[in-house]
Amino acid sequence: MIHSIVRLAGAASLFAYLSFAPAVAQAQQAPVTADEDDKPDPATITVTATRLATDTQKVPATVTVVTDEKMADQLVNDVKDLVRFEPGVSVPRQPARFGAASGTTGRAGNEGFIVRGIGGNRVLIQVDGVRVPDGFTFGAQSVGRGDYVDLGLVKSVEILRGPASALYGSDGLAGAISFTTADPSDFLGGGKSVGGLVRAGYQSSDQEWSETGILAGKSGAWSAMVAYTRRDFGELENQGSVGGSGAARTKANPQDGDSNAVLGRIVYEPGTGHKLRLTGEYLDNHLDSNVLTSVTASVAGTTANDSTKRKRAAFDWTWDGQGAIQRTRLSLYWQQSEDSQFSAEDRVTLADRTRLNTFDNRVFGGSGEIVLGYETGPLRHRLILGADASRTRQEGIRDGTVPPTGETYPTRAFPITDFTLAGLFVSDEISLGPVTLFPALRFDHYALDPKSDAALPAFNSASQSGSRVSPKIGATLALSPDVSLFANYAQGFKAPEPSQVNQFFQNLAYGYRSEPNPNLKPETSRSVEGGIRFGGGGVRVQLTGFHADYDNFISQEVVGGAFTPANPAVYQFINLDEARVTGIEGRVNAELGHGLSANLAFAYADGDVIRNGTKASLSTVDPAKIVGGLGYRAPDGAYGGQLIVTHSTRKEATATTGVCTAACYRPDAFTIVDATAFFRVSEGLTLRAGVFNLFDAKYAWWNDVRGLAASSTVKDAYTQPGRNGSVSISYRF
Repeated sequence: MIHSIVRLAGAASLFAYLSFAPAVAQAQQAPVTADEDDKPDPATITVTATRLATDTQKVPATVTVVTDEKMADQLVNDVKDLVRFEPGVSVPRQPARFGAASGTTGRAGNEGFIVRGIGGNRVLIQVDGVRVPDGFTFGAQSVGRGDYVDLGLVKSVEILRGPASALYGSDGLAGAISFTTADPSDFLGGGKSVGGLVRAGYQSSDQEWSETGILAGKSGAWSAMVAYTRRDFGELENQGSVGGSGAARTKANPQDGDSNAVLGRIVYEPGTGHKLRLTGEYLDNHLDSNVLTSVTASVAGTTANDSTKRKRAAFDWTWDGQGAIQRTRLSLYWQQSEDSQFSAEDRVTLADRTRLNTFDNRVFGGSGEIVLGYETGPLRHRLILGADASRTRQEGIRDGTVPPTGETYPTRAFPITDFTLAGLFVSDEISLGPVTLFPALRFDHYALDPKSDAALPAFNSASQSGSRVSPKIGATLALSPDVSLFANYAQGFKAPEPSQVNQFFQNLAYGYRSEPNPNLKPETSRSVEGGIRFGGGGVRVQLTGFHADYDNFISQEVVGGAFTPANPAVYQFINLDEARVTGIEGRVNAELGHGLSANLAFAYADGDVIRNGTKASLSTVDPAKIVGGLGYRAPDGAYGGQLIVTHSTRKEATATTGVCTAACYRPDAFTIVDATAFFRVSEGLTLRAGVFNLFDAKYAWWNDVRGLAASSTVKDAYTQPGRNGSVSISYRF
């Protein structure tokens, strides 16, 4: 591994010299300078890392902040675009090649985030501090987490690498993604009583048209806003060339989709530091698919209709205190999500069949925290005391016509379950001269309470509860005004899910069944990272090394039986896997003067998984990735652009063991070039355009093809779009 890291560092240096070095991750454009009020650049301020607003250069963790302006300049439309230039983080999305009753390839859409090789529900995703629903897969159903948020309503995204459970509890096993929505004050600067934004855009890769309108107003102590985004889109193009119908097709299956996202917020600020907010949010996605790849001699065709809805209502109160009390915050929220996947299969000789699979979550919750600032001798503290609790009702239905032999519809994969999470935490920021310590400790309790269910008459469900203590300690050491060292140790955990503890399914005619496991333990992690930073003279540099251990990974395995009707095989979720991930990450952002900015970022990681004492590679770790480029912004900000070069290495064959029954398909290493530009037509009116994959390279991301055999004849179906473009025009008033 050391040799790989050395090779990567050398390649990064050469790449920086040859590539025009564009803007990446932390600074995809020249950083915005402080305005007349001396406000910090929002792209350098993180809250997620410590729950206190802090410069990213001063926290003992690796975190990226992406602002709404940066997303607009990069023409970001979804979460996969969001991490386009972010090494070490990816969003898997496979082509839609599923069937009505079997196969889930691509059905989850944007599945969720993989952070340093670990993904799925093991990465915390939250919107304004509220967890988005879990992902879920069973049979022909696959529900992703990446499309629960519309970026048109978001003003910033923070991507935290490493365990986050000491501050946020369960799910923060490998990292945290925090979305923050806009406030009326974001559009009412300069004493305006009315402000807002209108924006329209088009991207050719999936023929998406998008429109956003935001209106905010203020009168006295009251302010309010409403925001709406509409999207209409088709299938995501690839570079396949085989059309028609049948499994040999490599062109994308036809799709037609639309989405609506609405955010409303009322704010009351009576003075003396008090602020009350009432928020309502609604999101729906609809996608119709003509699955031409499902056509066979016995299947004339398959159509699918998928929909996702998420609703949220929240109330919060904050008080910027006095004296030792710096801030107090209380919040209450309600959230409901509904995911529906319907398929209709036209069969040639057998009776046509349909499938309807749903996955619903309804949650009530609340949180509170108090921030204290005080001094004890030479020590300066910013202490946070907090608590949160939520209760989620999770359920799903499997329905349709012509059920499998031995089954009766409707049925469930797991019983209706109430899932309770509650936690208490304390976190401190202790400053003593050049040293700052960031200790934190959290206690969490979880409980699963399944309900009696007529849809599972032969099922004996099991309740489960448990607790976990998650510590964290970080430190920074300022060697000089420009140079600092940082280190961090953190633990994370992930409570077992209702569908893992109490999954039940049986098909005795085919000799197998799935049984509950009330003895599942939480998944846990331990991570150490450290590095060096430099910041001064318009240059920000960070180099980080990390190692993480993951224990008690939950995996569904055969634990008994012989696959016969008399002695069926028994599947069960058990604590089996252990994993280790080690890597190195780095980034450089530099202001070169005369409006020029250069940037470079890279990430390399290697991981292993241990199953039943056998060691194999952790296949979810992304290959090494380097992103670099050069940006320009006119001194008056009237126009600018960036040229971005991305290079991804090929996944090593030794890092795919156990993923495929034979050799895995490993996409070749590739280099792509993207270019974006903006022009301020007049005050508030901005035109943006981008050309992506400028040289029309044929390429595929590893985590999109993971598990595909090297012998596959449809590898082109998994490729990314060829040369494509995006344009947008926005007016801010």
